[in-house]
Amino acid sequence: MKKEKPIRNGACAFIRSHLISVVGGEAPGAAFSRIKDHLDACPECASIVRRFSEAWKDPVCPPEAWPSPAFLPGLIERIEAGEVSRLGRPGVFAIARRVLRPAAVAAIFLAGIFAGHEMGRGNNTSPPPEASYAEGLFDSFQSIPSGSVAGFYVNLQKSTKEDPK
Repeated sequence: MKKEKPIRNGACAFIRSHLISVVGGEAPGAAFSRIKDHLDACPECASIVRRFSEAWKDPVCPPEAWPSPAFLPGLIERIEAGEVSRLGRPGVFAIARRVLRPAAVAAIFLAGIFAGHEMGRGNNTSPPPEASYAEGLFDSFQSIPSGSVAGFYVNLQKSTKEDPK
């Protein structure tokens, strides 16, 4: 009797999300029988469970994942060749870079200290924004030409404040 391929449904999703439980047989009795029926009907899920159970039982890497026997001697030769080239006389740029790097860091550090000292020295603090806005607002009233409409209202306000009768 040939079994038909089932439509992907919740059973496939359940099996794929609970592979460890399915392989370990930790499902309850009724659920385990439904899982077994689904695995009998769905070759794709059965293949996934079979491959996962093989990998779960023996997690050792397959032999094709191991490096070839010539890999280690070749690696050692490349490491030794790199060490020999580094043991030669260093160039002028290598010496300059090795000497100037700490000097550059020290110069940047000292410049930061000097700049902080200069910025903190003296009373060079700027006024808060509210003070500068208020001063600008009062200065704008001083520059109102007399005889204008604005001058009339400003003088009217001044006269009512000065003459509280």
